[in-house]
Amino acid sequence: MSATTTALARVLVVDDELGPRESLRMLLKPVYQIQTAENGRTALDLLRRFQPDVVIMDIKMPEMDGLELLRHVKRADPSIEVVMITAYASLETVKHALTHGAFEYLIKPFSRQDLEDVVRRALLRRQADLGARGQVARLVEDMRRLSTKTRELEEAARGEAAEQSLRVTQLSILREISRTIVGQLDPQHVTAAVTEQLRTALGYDSVAIVPEAPADLDRADAAVIDCAIRDVQGSLGHLVVDNRPSRRAIDPRERELLEMLSEYLAIALRNSRLYGEIADTKQLLEQTIASAGEAIISVSPDDRIEKWNPAAERIFGLGAGQAIGRPITDLLHRGDYTEAKRRLAEGTPIHAFETTATAGQPRPPELAVTLSALHGRHGRLDGLIAIVRDITAQREIEKQHRQSEKLTALGQLAGGIAHDFNNLLQAILGYAQLMKQNPQDAEFVARSLNVVEAAAVDGSETVRRIQQFARLRPDEQFVGVDVNQIVHDAVAIVRPRWEEKIARDNRPLDLRLDLGTIETVNGRPAAMTELMTNLILNALDAMPDGGTLTVTTRGEPGRQITLMVTDTGVGMPEPVRRRIFEPFFSTKGEAGSGLGLSMVYSIVRRHGGEIRVESEPGRGATFTLTFPVASEPVGAEPETVLPRARRPARVLLVDDDPKVLGTLTEILRSVGHTVTAAASGSAGLAGYRPGRFDVVLSNLGMAGMNGWELAERVRHVDTNVAILFITGWGLRDEEHGRLKMLKIRKCLFKPVRPVELDAAIQDAIAAV
Repeated sequence: MSATTTALARVLVVDDELGPRESLRMLLKPVYQIQTAENGRTALDLLRRFQPDVVIMDIKMPEMDGLELLRHVKRADPSIEVVMITAYASLETVKHALTHGAFEYLIKPFSRQDLEDVVRRALLRRQADLGARGQVARLVEDMRRLSTKTRELEEAARGEAAEQSLRVTQLSILREISRTIVGQLDPQHVTAAVTEQLRTALGYDSVAIVPEAPADLDRADAAVIDCAIRDVQGSLGHLVVDNRPSRRAIDPRERELLEMLSEYLAIALRNSRLYGEIADTKQLLEQTIASAGEAIISVSPDDRIEKWNPAAERIFGLGAGQAIGRPITDLLHRGDYTEAKRRLAEGTPIHAFETTATAGQPRPPELAVTLSALHGRHGRLDGLIAIVRDITAQREIEKQHRQSEKLTALGQLAGGIAHDFNNLLQAILGYAQLMKQNPQDAEFVARSLNVVEAAAVDGSETVRRIQQFARLRPDEQFVGVDVNQIVHDAVAIVRPRWEEKIARDNRPLDLRLDLGTIETVNGRPAAMTELMTNLILNALDAMPDGGTLTVTTRGEPGRQITLMVTDTGVGMPEPVRRRIFEPFFSTKGEAGSGLGLSMVYSIVRRHGGEIRVESEPGRGATFTLTFPVASEPVGAEPETVLPRARRPARVLLVDDDPKVLGTLTEILRSVGHTVTAAASGSAGLAGYRPGRFDVVLSNLGMAGMNGWELAERVRHVDTNVAILFITGWGLRDEEHGRLKMLKIRKCLFKPVRPVELDAAIQDAIAAV
């Protein structure tokens, strides 16, 4: 563009802030004629007086914003080019601006070069548009001149040449006008563009596009014409040109032109209707997404959030401004999302998984996520749609339901225990009353006492099993255990089942042992073997079509050993994986009891270990168990190598149950021990003096000062005296360490037999 041309160009700057407004004026002043306005109303006043070629306006302004001012400017003169300036580069704002006719937009801050470039391009387009309008006017004059000339010429040859020139001119006019309407999608814009072009270029009194033909139209009147606008789908309206006010007749050649133009209009109006339908559908979809109860998130190919609906704000506790542009893996677990995306890229259309939110609310919600692939024309993954549902409340209800089921099971268990104990108590009570009635019948009394003793023993055995089930009582002594040997023993146990399965199913089964050099652990060999056997059998059931089972052991010297059992079987989904260690939960239907893995978990925990499982459907499972290396077993009974002579002991006996206190006192005195009985922990402590007793035998669960507190007080004044515990409650796993810290020689479990009680006393005084 020449300097002369640009010097005549007029630019209007509209901004409600003085600083940006003056900055733009100073930048453009050396090249263009500049006027400024501080608001939309002032700009509209200047529009008529200044007649700008380009308007540069801010989008965010009070009273009348940039979008409203843009509409006013385009209605006043569609040829004025408008450049929008914004500091808020949202896609929605830009779309509205461009839809309403803006030439370009600039995002603050922008460079001087960007500003000069956009103004230069805007002026070029305006000049091209004005030139096109002038070209239409010139072509119309040519058409009218040729039309007149055609009527005057009598010679057929010359008339034919003029007719051809007329057709060429008509087509040129159509081409120029169609350039105006072909890019318009809004029906009002199409109508305004056509009527303006026809009025300006052909000089008609009135041009209108209406749905129906006017009722008062006289088709014989040469000053008015009605052209139907229609396509194969039907009528789209009528193009009405009316010169009746001036009574200027419309030339027949112009009628032909208008009829041809109607065909172009049909295409433009049909497109505009389709555009309206698309806009309505888009609005409906946006409303549906906005009102959805589930989070609907659009994710870019590089895993960044592009769209974020109100439900997503509620679920994740993040506004759209905080979420858009952020990596989706900030909100969803990276491993779960990456695996889902990998499957979608391989062709899976939809993949669902459950996870926990990693950001947002203080208490991350549990989520059910469905990922869908968005593929491009060439099959490339162009993005993802994530539909996320908050299932925290659902999981809580399920948890409560499972708890209710457990309580029901415990109620049934308690009912069964009550039934057994009532039977035992009936026998004990019945024979006790009969003995009172027949004290002189020595044979009957002896027989009755045997029945009472047997009933009591049966009751104690029932209690022992309950305590073992509740992990309150060890079922055998802890010793040093070689886990590698446990693996070999378990493999030998399951070998027949393994070989039978190969022969029956004719499927390949491969067992691989990768056993490293490891230290021993504290444990119960029978329990550890049962644990390993259950894991191998579980893996065997998980490979119905054959596969490979790998058992691996590794050690960290002085710390822990790791045992891994890996199969290549069917695997399990996340909901199953979370519940496999629950009692009575089974995936094998009637074929499974649901106790195998629950027992494994119980044994691992009783041995101070940890267990975790990694599995996915179709990708097998890996159980990883860790155990601390062996240390001195707590509360273990010392091995008796040689018989030793019995010694009487001075015993402080403490129990808050009078019947138990009396019974134990008589038992101890019957075998020669000196007993001082105390009916509470505080009474026992009050009577204690260092050197006065050889053994302190205390109940654990007592009102007021319990056995733990008594032992701590005694140890505070005497670090050497032997202390024994006796309990009817049992011991939790974590309490074994406390026994060792207080140097408790042994913990006896009620009911205790006289021989067992005396043996514990003898062991205690022999070790001092």
